[in-house]
Amino acid sequence: MIRAVLFALLAFAAPALAQDGNDVFRLGDDIYVAGGTLSLDTEGTDDVFAAGENIDLRAPITGSAYLAGRRVATHAEVAGTLFASGADVAASAPVGGDAMLMGYDVSVSAAIGGDLRAAARHLKLDAPVGGTALLAADTVEIDAAIAGDVAITANVVEFGPGASIGGRLKLSTGEDEPVVPESVIPPDRIERHALTEDLQILPEHGPRDWMAIATGAAIGALILTILVTLLSLIAPAGVERLSRIAADRPWRTFGMGFLALAVLVGSAILLALTILGLLAAPVVLLAAFGFAFLGYLIGVWMVGRGTWGWIGLLEPDTLGERFLTALIGAVIVGLAALVPFLAWFAVPVLTLLGLGALIVAWLHPGFGHPE
Repeated sequence: MIRAVLFALLAFAAPALAQDGNDVFRLGDDIYVAGGTLSLDTEGTDDVFAAGENIDLRAPITGSAYLAGRRVATHAEVAGTLFASGADVAASAPVGGDAMLMGYDVSVSAAIGGDLRAAARHLKLDAPVGGTALLAADTVEIDAAIAGDVAITANVVEFGPGASIGGRLKLSTGEDEPVVPESVIPPDRIERHALTEDLQILPEHGPRDWMAIATGAAIGALILTILVTLLSLIAPAGVERLSRIAADRPWRTFGMGFLALAVLVGSAILLALTILGLLAAPVVLLAAFGFAFLGYLIGVWMVGRGTWGWIGLLEPDTLGERFLTALIGAVIVGLAALVPFLAWFAVPVLTLLGLGALIVAWLHPGFGHPE
């Protein structure tokens, strides 16, 4: 998720990078940069967005740092929040705010002023944390003070002489439970769970639970109805045309939708093979999601419109009729989604039908209009 956000932000800088042939795009006091080996040593920088092979932060920044690469290291202070993702991640300079670190090997050797959230294969913490710590790794080594609560999920947990926890400790480990010295935290503030234990996080459904599920489904159907109604009001003739296209040639429409979505997702994968293309890949994926959601809304309208016509009613014209048509579609789709087998293909089929109708209408402007 963090990489997607980072690359989406960097994508805004891609056109400027392509135009001036430079690796760095500056906007105010913020820097957007992509490349191979990056040494970020510009003074007076607020926020930094960087993606590359090797990233080294060498100058202090007054804002936040968003870094993604194979090797990521910070050797200068980050006053705000640090987001770092890579194979090797080393936070070697103080962070004033929170830190979110992800990688194969993650090490923290400078103070974190806020909360620490880290996921790795091997995680080593040798500097104090001013807030809470959420740690997940195969091996976790702690040799520093953590002021707040700590949650650790790991196979192996080791505490050094400098380790201490000011709050409570939630410890989820394998069969070999680690020994937690009292110098780290008193035993009465430790909550242990086994990774092999089947923890029942959600209770079995009772009457009130099913009532809550039904209430949530009703709210979801109402939201979907409103969105579909708005779509039909924005383009009344368009949704009617798309419904006719899908009804006249359902298999062709479905195939066009499948092809369009495959092209969008496939192009995102191909773009991700290059550095600059990697910047655009999240934007393409976001576009694919947007078109798919639009196709889903169109598909819900098609279901409602088909049912509306099947019961012998004329084309919905007023706001009330459009709302009822959308409501019928939303309820039918919602009920289908509650049935496991139907849910597996009903939503994808509707999405691809709606998307395919859009593509057919775009490629064939005259098709689907009333005669």
